[in-house]
Amino acid sequence: MHSREQIVEQRLRSWISGDPTGVRRAALALFLHRKDLSIEDIYESLARSYPVSYHGVGGMIGLVSSRIGILQGKRDETKGCRLYRIKEQDVSRVKRILAS
Repeated sequence: MHSREQIVEQRLRSWISGDPTGVRRAALALFLHRKDLSIEDIYESLARSYPVSYHGVGGMIGLVSSRIGILQGKRDETKGCRLYRIKEQDVSRVKRILAS
């Protein structure tokens, strides 16, 4: 039986490998520099260097949050949006994978 860590790592590596432009790596790297990010924050940062749409970024973050499971979201009442961050238990794994 595979552990949660093995499954997460396998899914994360597979997801990153399907990224010819590097936008997925860039999105994950944002979370290593800033803790809480909204879809708007991520979109604004990525749009400077990559041809992305707001909805595309939202879909990408939704997939990482639900399917891969390394992001946790919380409601920000002041901004009226959801903020995402890498789960503490996955930070070192994401750093290691992005460095490889």
